Amino acid sequence: MFTRIATRLVPVLALVGAFGFAMDAHSAANGAGLTFKSYYPSDAGCFSASSYGAIVNNCPDARWVSASLPVPGGWHGTNVSLYGNSSMCQTVSTNGVGNGANVGAETWTVAGPKNWQTLNTGDRYVWDWSPVVFRCLIEGGGVVGSFTAL
Repeated sequence: MFTRIATRLVPVLALVGAFGFAMDAHSAANGAGLTFKSYYPSDAGCFSASSYGAIVNNCPDARWVSASLPVPGGWHGTNVSLYGNSSMCQTVSTNGVGNGANVGAETWTVAGPKNWQTLNTGDRYVWDWSPVVFRCLIEGGGVVGSFTAL
């Protein structure tokens, strides 16, 4: 009886294992905005963490921040959630041979009163050994809430 059950179970486990591996290759990775750091060390005093896991620019003018997100190799759609009306983000991944980068387009928030917006920062190809890098120019009072690679 055990042999009969085991014989039927092996193909199911093999299928689940293969499906699980496929899911890992296309899984999403999320990062909290507070994992962003000032691009220039001299700007570190401009940023603070908020109680809801975001980074806030407390300086009156725009400043650069960046963060990286490790993801499995392959193509990933990327986005950033932020609060603002005059901020910009883009994504970057290395080209696989170490001497260049795949730089995404600058994606700006919509002008008007500051509000929460999700910027589609485009698709990036990532090698297993290299994360997606997010870099943003955050306006004074702007907030990066989270970032994702799907």
